[in-house]
Amino acid sequence: MTFPALSPARRSHGALAAFAFSVFLASPSIGQDTNQGDRRTAAELLPASVVAYAEVARLGDVIELVTEHPLRQQIQDMPAVRAIGGSDQVRPLRDGIAAFEGGMGRPWDEALSVLTDGGIHLAFDAPTQGAALLIKSSSREQLERFRGVVLAIAQLGQGEFGIARQADYRGFTAYSLNDNIKLALVDQWFLMTNKPELGKSIIDRYVDGDKHSLAASDSFTTAMARAGDASLKAYVDVETIRSAGVAPKLYAGKTENVAAEALFGGIVANLAHTPSAVATLQIHRSGVRLALATAHQSEWESGREYFFGEDSGASAPPLLQVPDRLLAISTHRDLSQMWLHAPDLMTDKANEDLAQADTNLTTFFSGRDFGEDILGSLLPGIQVVVQRQTFDAASPQPAIKLPAFAMQFQMRTPEETTREFRRVFQNVVGFINVVGAMQGQPQLDLDFEQADSATLVTATYVPPRDEDELAAVPINYNFSPTIAFAGERMIVSSSTPLARTLTGLSAPSESKVKHPNTVAVLHADALADTLRDNKQQLVAQNMLEKGHGPDQANAEIDVLFGLLALFKEVTVELDVDEGQLKLTTDVQLQSK
Repeated sequence: MTFPALSPARRSHGALAAFAFSVFLASPSIGQDTNQGDRRTAAELLPASVVAYAEVARLGDVIELVTEHPLRQQIQDMPAVRAIGGSDQVRPLRDGIAAFEGGMGRPWDEALSVLTDGGIHLAFDAPTQGAALLIKSSSREQLERFRGVVLAIAQLGQGEFGIARQADYRGFTAYSLNDNIKLALVDQWFLMTNKPELGKSIIDRYVDGDKHSLAASDSFTTAMARAGDASLKAYVDVETIRSAGVAPKLYAGKTENVAAEALFGGIVANLAHTPSAVATLQIHRSGVRLALATAHQSEWESGREYFFGEDSGASAPPLLQVPDRLLAISTHRDLSQMWLHAPDLMTDKANEDLAQADTNLTTFFSGRDFGEDILGSLLPGIQVVVQRQTFDAASPQPAIKLPAFAMQFQMRTPEETTREFRRVFQNVVGFINVVGAMQGQPQLDLDFEQADSATLVTATYVPPRDEDELAAVPINYNFSPTIAFAGERMIVSSSTPLARTLTGLSAPSESKVKHPNTVAVLHADALADTLRDNKQQLVAQNMLEKGHGPDQANAEIDVLFGLLALFKEVTVELDVDEGQLKLTTDVQLQSK
């Protein structure tokens, strides 16, 4: 059958009419609600062989929170959002929502809330390699309407109209979406799966009951109990996946370079032993919190005590507080112990690179062993801070303005370590000048500063002789490398002003407050200000890459700034607490 060409408006109405007709064909008569007293959970219906499981217990609460959020109107008022909302690009979405509402007989948000008030559950079963979707609702009518919508979508996609293929299993009718995917209504449950044998086992468990269900798994029940209340919860049977040989490198307990070891070594050690992992997503008015947790035991840390500290209880130093702070990171790492144990922790290729680096660094440090003598002169703990950088009007103005960054360490023997690192810093500056001279780069000028009890060794690029060139200097002028020593603290900074700020801070004091093992905070307002300092370059890049005119390029960049204005900060924490290794990410929204 063929259809005449339709205008966009007629095509839209024609699609809706066809969809409504398909729903009518696909939907049986609406029945009465049954088995409303069934209190069984999805985990009681799923087999114990499920290796991955996720659930959204109250989708309606999430929808209500999002639709009534104070920032919703601000987002809708964005010019880009208004333009997109009225464009033909989102017409299929608008038509899809209208068709869904027509099929469900309610507004989309109300329909989803009622349809899923018993929860949405998704599972993957290892033996059958099958996935199953289970939706529980208090309304049989909404389940039947939703079945009709799903069958209609499948029929429209295949260009077939009529009654879907059906089969009966233990008193329940199964419908075929295609050769693989089947769906059925099991009283209050909507069931869809790509493996018929998995669907049959779920129905068998519903009818007969079965003690060998996912709910009977100790690993599952323990992990989900620890997850607590959340908008979304997910579980992974790590032990089964690990034993099956899936992604063996992930569970081998070894990393491929020093940076990966310092950042993720403790997580890698944990994944080689932990039986399970659980994830939770909590959505609230002030933001979103994502947490990943695995079981953890100190015996699993063998060789990586540098990461966790004694009894897995090491705390990161306090975050550095500076004006216009863009990013701050603080972590407990014993770099000396990590370096010395690296041969047992990293791959053979990584160890070859490490051995070469160790030889070069030992030579650079006048024969002193880099791992034992140089890194061993620093106490565990690293503090990193990134700051929006501003430039004095009389100073050279780089065309691209980069943020300044610095690292702070605590020295075991300040007098000896100060001499060693001061000498090495001067040698590095000299090497940069020699290489830079051969490449026509500006030269660094060394200087020394004494401020109270702090000593700074600074390196500043010599400004151009022509004053007209001050407003368009190379990217090099973002940097004024500095090493500073203040008491037991050593600061290595990309800029002298930031180093001066840090030396003026008080030294961290002993605190009984337990900090996370690792913590990082990103501030959206400082990030936006840093990007705004470079807006001209961002617009030029947009015009070059996408061929846009100035107005269109500016509009796209303004969308980025509009999105950043919605956020306050992002905090990431890694810690061991109550027998769990936890990685938590908090995204905080602006209050207004």
